[in-house]
Amino acid sequence: MTDTNVFIDLMSVDALEAFFALSLEVHTTGFVTNELNKEQSALLVPHIGGGRMLIDRFTDVEIREIMEMTTRNVLHFTDRSVIHLAGKLTATVLSGDGRLWKECKARRLDVHGSLWVVEQIWVKQLVQPVACIDKLKALKKINSRLPKDKIDALIERIRKG
Repeated sequence: MTDTNVFIDLMSVDALEAFFALSLEVHTTGFVTNELNKEQSALLVPHIGGGRMLIDRFTDVEIREIMEMTTRNVLHFTDRSVIHLAGKLTATVLSGDGRLWKECKARRLDVHGSLWVVEQIWVKQLVQPVACIDKLKALKKINSRLPKDKIDALIERIRKG
């Protein structure tokens, strides 16, 4: 279950192909994909279907449930849709949004971010270590919300092999 900012991070560092090579069953909501611009949406199109990426839609009843959802943190509707779908599928949430993370933790949903994805790409040897380090350095520059100390620690782990 992936939210908007993880897709944007992966696109920004040219890691989208490697992400889909992880053989995860990726779900997202139509509300998430609607937050992407045309160029970003076009990058996802080749991955839709075929078990690689599913864009889940909601019934009117589910949309009402999402709107009325009680959360511990103030969340936008799109983030609420991610929580709803993750609960429905018993799925891991991939997000970089701090409030969404807190809500996932409070609901006992497994949650990871962009750094975890890049780490998995390295662990599965889908990119060379040098390329992985370059992607992490780029993430550090383009996304100031990511924890710099964790990025540095992961870079060091990769360097040590």
